[in-house]
Amino acid sequence: MKKGFSLFEILVTIVVFAVLLGFTIPKFVSLVDKAKEGSTKHQLVRLRSAIAAYYGENQGVYPTDNLNSLVPRYIESIPQVKVPGLKPSNEVSFGTYENAFSKQGGWAYVSDPADPRFGDVFVNTDKEDSYGKAWHTH
Repeated sequence: MKKGFSLFEILVTIVVFAVLLGFTIPKFVSLVDKAKEGSTKHQLVRLRSAIAAYYGENQGVYPTDNLNSLVPRYIESIPQVKVPGLKPSNEVSFGTYENAFSKQGGWAYVSDPADPRFGDVFVNTDKEDSYGKAWHTH
């Protein structure tokens, strides 16, 4: 009696593992992307909270810079945006909504007091999150 596996049995085992990996790897990549999105949404909340604290302590005036005036008193540092398809960045584009929204990644902050969206901060991309919602409307 011969012991061991035949070539056919080994090939079948390899094919089964390949099929299983084919199902699990895309799901894993999707979960990693959702984790990055969740982290970015959390950082957006933190950044908005820091802006609100600044506003409250400065007699109803929002920062008019690239949010460096928040550091370190209101937030320890400007957090990174981690959105799938964009390079992680903590850069802040600022000015009017049209100038701030460059779609280059990082954050966009409306720092012009004449703009109706003055004080608004959002992810600086025209991409959508995994739920189909535009990042710049979060």
